[in-house]
Amino acid sequence: MISGHNIICFSSDWCQDPLSKHHIISRLSQNNRILWINSIGLRTPTVTVKDASRVLAKLKSFFRGAQKINKHLFVISPVAIPFHGVSFFKPFNQLLLWIQLFYYTHKFKMTDCIIWSFLPNTGNLLGFFRKKLSLYYITDDFTKFDGYPSETIEKRENELIDRCDCIIASSKELARKKQRNGKSVSVVNHGVNHAHFASALDIPADRLPFDIKDIARPILGFYGELNTWIDLPMIAEAAKKRLQWSFVLIGRVAVEAGDIGFLQKIPNIHLLGQKKYEELPGYCAAFDAALIPMKINDLTICVNPLKLREYLAAGVPVISASLPEVKPYADVVKFANTADELITAFEEIQKEERFKDKATLSRRVENEGWDGKVEEISEIIQQAIVKKNV
Repeated sequence: MISGHNIICFSSDWCQDPLSKHHIISRLSQNNRILWINSIGLRTPTVTVKDASRVLAKLKSFFRGAQKINKHLFVISPVAIPFHGVSFFKPFNQLLLWIQLFYYTHKFKMTDCIIWSFLPNTGNLLGFFRKKLSLYYITDDFTKFDGYPSETIEKRENELIDRCDCIIASSKELARKKQRNGKSVSVVNHGVNHAHFASALDIPADRLPFDIKDIARPILGFYGELNTWIDLPMIAEAAKKRLQWSFVLIGRVAVEAGDIGFLQKIPNIHLLGQKKYEELPGYCAAFDAALIPMKINDLTICVNPLKLREYLAAGVPVISASLPEVKPYADVVKFANTADELITAFEEIQKEERFKDKATLSRRVENEGWDGKVEEISEIIQQAIVKKNV
């Protein structure tokens, strides 16, 4: 693993549920000094309670100053005028960001840094830093998110790719789509906190979380953000056709998802709300099958779903949409893109012996831990630094 570096990381908010970026950066912070810069956003806020709450949270974080996560990792929340894609505000936001970055980089003596971005709109900031290396780590195709100014993001992302020394993607399709001007894009698949999720194997029925332990079995479960890329109508249709099955959905409802009242009217669909990362193994222990019910579109074909390996580590059979990055796991996954396919998939899981041994399912991903992924990333970074200095 790389060590002794100063790393400035542009990313989504640290306070979100742990994603690949959290797992990677938290491990790198053991031996490197890291300043994590929360996103200023990629879209203009809507006039909703949820977006207003998000703006207020940003302001509170800004006035709170740098948040210490551990000895070597600090998080800051810069503020900007929230009209992304409006050219009039661009120079004001750039100046505002520069002032804030100047203050914090000098406060933490972040010189000769690795500039690491998980966001597509940071290319204009690279010139601000004396840097050892610039890295763009791509986990999603941001140009395909609903409600985002896709043309603006594509332009900014292309600028970032052209200026970066090193590019890493979390899926083969992302790597293919983001190649520009002959620049190579390395692929590093997501890892899993195996020990955390494998703890589900040791949770007895009487220690399941209070809000799931009395739900009728079998349980088909999902956790994650309920957003536009989740096929909620498919789940609703399957639930209506199999009223004796319970469908448990765990996670916050995104603003973009709109009204999900139609789910609440179906008696065997249970919306349990957002849960802490630490609680997820307990819920997985109650699942008879776990769902990755994504719509197939230009956004999701690039996805490498983090929860695939988490579900499996917990020993839960998986029913997934036919995503390219899931297909290598066909030995432990059933595929379904429609309600009828989902029903058939679970009926087959109930019958087939290979899905009954939870410990075997868990071992399928025990060698895909985050420590190994960080070693892969470190090797790519070291090679890129050497190449740049030749």
